[in-house]
Amino acid sequence: MTRNESDLMNRLVGRTQILLDSYAQLRSECERLRKELDGQKKLYSECKAECDRLKSQYENLRFAKVMSVTDTERERAMRRLSNLVREIDKCISLLNE
Repeated sequence: MTRNESDLMNRLVGRTQILLDSYAQLRSECERLRKELDGQKKLYSECKAECDRLKSQYENLRFAKVMSVTDTERERAMRRLSNLVREIDKCISLLNE
């Protein structure tokens, strides 16, 4: 082999080694990114489940608010309850006589 051929061969081997090193580096980075992506997918899935749970809870609270009684109805119920308690007290006092 002539010196020129030997130089070409050495350069080819050097460049091949650089390519192999780059390939190994890119491969490890790709693996790291895949793991990170899996972690992000898991986090997204957990956040989506939490969001769905909170939406359901919000709907339940909204429904409960709609079903709750108004102030007027509450006052009416309290008056009626007070009247019933007074009647019960009267009955108890009559029984005690």
